[in-house]
Formats: sequence, structure tokens, C-alpha cells
Amino acid sequence: MQSLETIHDYLRCHSDEIGQRILSSYPSLHGPDETPSSLISRMLRTPYPAQALAIMGIRKRWQLGRNANVIAECGAGMLVHSAGNPFCGLVMCPPHLVEKWARETFLTLPAVRVFLIDDMRNGGNPREPHGVNEVRLRRGEIVREGLHTSLSDLRRLGRKGWQRLCRTTAVFCIGREKAKLSYFWKHCFAKSQSGHYRGSVINPDTGSPVETDGTRLTVHDFDKKRLHEIVEGEKGGTTRYSALWQADRTKIMRMAPAEYMGRYMPEWWGITRSLMRSISLPETRPRATRLVFSHECRDDFWD
Repeated sequence: MQSLETIHDYLRCHSDEIGQRILSSYPSLHGPDETPSSLISRMLRTPYPAQALAIMGIRKRWQLGRNANVIAECGAGMLVHSAGNPFCGLVMCPPHLVEKWARETFLTLPAVRVFLIDDMRNGGNPREPHGVNEVRLRRGEIVREGLHTSLSDLRRLGRKGWQRLCRTTAVFCIGREKAKLSYFWKHCFAKSQSGHYRGSVINPDTGSPVETDGTRLTVHDFDKKRLHEIVEGEKGGTTRYSALWQADRTKIMRMAPAEYMGRYMPEWWGITRSLMRSISLPETRPRATRLVFSHECRDDFWD
């Protein structure tokens, strides 16, 4: 019997059995020998065979659920295109790739309109773009011309109102830094002036001292970090999140576009696409941001 001293020896010896087990446990949604949809031929740019296979696989995945995960190396062609029914898509990407996304969309999809979400403001520096602006491809460059609107106007229109205004495919692009740009914050705690906890830092929601691992926190422990507590309900059996920070009303008051879209524009977009490894809203995990964007759309995919 062959000696198996390393994991590489094991994989080399049992590669056939491992491959068969993977295929039986995770059968492909669309096999290489199956014929792809004829709609792919309508695209301005013909996808490679591997990309066509991914497109068909995600199409079949969307028939089973509302999301799909595309896992590949950067630059492997993970962009999924649609040339079927008109849709409204939302893309969140690194800031240096926003205009590239717009340019690639023009070069790939026929009769498409592209919009850049610059910010939530309706004023500000007149030299800088604000709101939601339509862009065009002129001599290989992205220029802002056409429809100018805002997220609040799109919210009032709703999906049906937007479909009456734009009957073709529309793609909205936003940089991740602008998507998560939110309000300034400050600490929110109190000091007990009397009673058993006099002089201690207390949670305004509970009136009890703020503790970590059995040690009471002081004012100096807060520093520049956002803190919170998980407290039990009055009747017990339930817990809730208690933030020890709040919005700072003395500074610029603004709402993050991602938070606004997730809260006030549920299922407004038909498809969302984002670089999962690049998402991070303030003090949130990537999974929490994924839930926000999943709430905005009916179908989404991530890589």
C-alpha cells in the first residue's frame, strides 16, 4: 500500500474518488454539455464559455432562491449580464471602479442606461456632482449628462413609477465609501448622581453600571470606540441591543445611502451586485451589510 505522509499524497492517491464525491454531493446547476440560452447572443460582448456557464448557473439558481454566490479570483469575469427582460440593477464597488463599471456596462448590455449615485445631498459645492446622475459613454470616457434626480425622488416614484419613466434596463453604481458615509456620532452614557451606583458610568436604558467581564467601565474606557450592551428584557427571557452611542446633532447631519435604501426602498431594485470582501459599514459586519442590500432587491449575487 502506498505511503500517505502528507495531504498532497492523500489527494493525489484518491483524487478520482474525491472528485466523484464532490460531483454527487454538489451537482452542477448547468452542465458544460447543456445548451446555453439564446439570449446570450444578444449581448454586445460575447462571454467566454466559462462565463456563459456561470450565467446559466446563476439563472437557474435564481429560480430556486433570491441570491447566488459567485466565487472566483479578481479579474476572472465574475460580472453576470442579462439581456432578457429589462431590469433595474444596483452595484456597489470600490470607489476607483465606479466609472469602470459604468463603462463596461455600456460595452456589454444593449440599450442600457447607467446612473451614478454621488451622494444624498441636494446642495453643496456646485463644482461637485450631487444626487443621482445619468452618465453616457463619450469617446471612451464617462460623462454626466441626461437625467438628474435623487434617492428621495426615486423613493417617491416607486418601482412602477420608475418603470413608466425608464422602460429599458437601468444600472445604478455607487462607491462603497459613499454608500456607508453616515452621520457623526458621540458616546451616550450617564453618571449616577445618587444611590448605590453614585459616581458610576451607567447605561441610560437600564440605569445600571456598564460592565465588561465583571469590571465596571469608567469614562476613560470609552475613548474613540463605540460600545454597546446586550441587556435582558424587563420580564426576562428576551434580550435586546443597547447602544452606548448616538448621532451627534452638533455636526453634519446625514444618512448613509446604503442605510437609506435598505430602510426606505425595500425591493426597489431587481438585482444587486457587490464585492462582498469590500463591504464594511461603520461598526457592522459584512453579513449585516449583505442583509441591508438583500432587503433592497428581489435578486442579488455576491462574490
